[in-house]
Amino acid sequence: MGLNLQLEFTKRTVYSGDSAGILLKTVLRSGSETVAVFAAVDTGAANCLFERVHGELLGLDIEAGERKVFSTATGRIEAFGHLVLVETMGVQFESMVYFFANPEIQKNLLGRTGWLDRVKLGVVDYDQVLYLAPYQMESQ
Repeated sequence: MGLNLQLEFTKRTVYSGDSAGILLKTVLRSGSETVAVFAAVDTGAANCLFERVHGELLGLDIEAGERKVFSTATGRIEAFGHLVLVETMGVQFESMVYFFANPEIQKNLLGRTGWLDRVKLGVVDYDQVLYLAPYQMESQ
């Protein structure tokens, strides 16, 4: 007996199939400052991580944020968390995201906590199509 499940999405986009992964235009806002970046959807990343320069462009004092050390395959990486407004494909919410302490790290990641836990996500990689909707708790 198969399951008959249906998910509803409000947004759809086509992404490039290159080796950079699934990159989505992401807007970060803090106060009156805004920065637009491309960030990779990374279901293996525990949190959202962005280049230090983006936090600085938002006017954030990076080291004043919540310090967190991430373990990766190449070693440990220090980052600092700040509460910002995140928008992807018109879906927006407030989220704690982390900015790398090291300015040489040039990577932006949409991770599980702070992004994936706030959206419904569908991917048909064969067609390079991504579906997105804001996650809302449904009443029982």
